Amino acid sequence: MSHARARQAIETKLAAWSAARPIRVVYPNQPFTPNAFETYLRAFQLPASTTCRYLGGEAYEYTGIYQISIVCPSAQAMATAEGLIDELARLFRVDTALTRNGFEGLITEPLDQGPTITESATYTVPASFAYAGLADQPPAGA
Repeated sequence: MSHARARQAIETKLAAWSAARPIRVVYPNQPFTPNAFETYLRAFQLPASTTCRYLGGEAYEYTGIYQISIVCPSAQAMATAEGLIDELARLFRVDTALTRNGFEGLITEPLDQGPTITESATYTVPASFAYAGLADQPPAGA
């Protein structure tokens, strides 16, 4: 499934970026307990429907949204989240290539900040971008 390859291409880039910083990224289906007063990222892929625009079905088109939510302790200044959004916007620029095992794609929309979600101990600032790409149709019986 090429949505998986798109996700892997994005997450490889995100993991390399976060490894150079003191910030952890939480991916779906991973156990995670934040440290007290820790800022961290939660990453989600929101795939859209797969399409095939080609006669004979040679290639499938995969599109979706990738969301990175910045979770901060409630007492932390909003400037921390805003700085991280600026860094992520530079990392995931429009036309950034996403390539993984036969999937060839691009980031098609710029990273955009969503509304802040406040809770008693934390606040979350979501940011997301759109991607699109093509992959060959898997052979029958594969």
